[in-house]
Amino acid sequence: MDNNNSITKTEERKRGQHLGAEERGIIQGLKRLGYSNRAIAREIHCSPSTVEYELQRGTA
Repeated sequence: MDNNNSITKTEERKRGQHLGAEERGIIQGLKRLGYSNRAIAREIHCSPSTVEYELQRGTA
């Protein structure tokens, strides 16, 4: 019996990979909704410090 429906696809980021414009937009949108940096990091599969750096740079 196959349980393929219960398997969720997770996107994993490789170390050192730059954030794309889409991910920066997601950071900006979620921050406006009141999400914490840690919660945003979980959503886009990166470290909380990456989110913090992007917000400090002003590119997100």
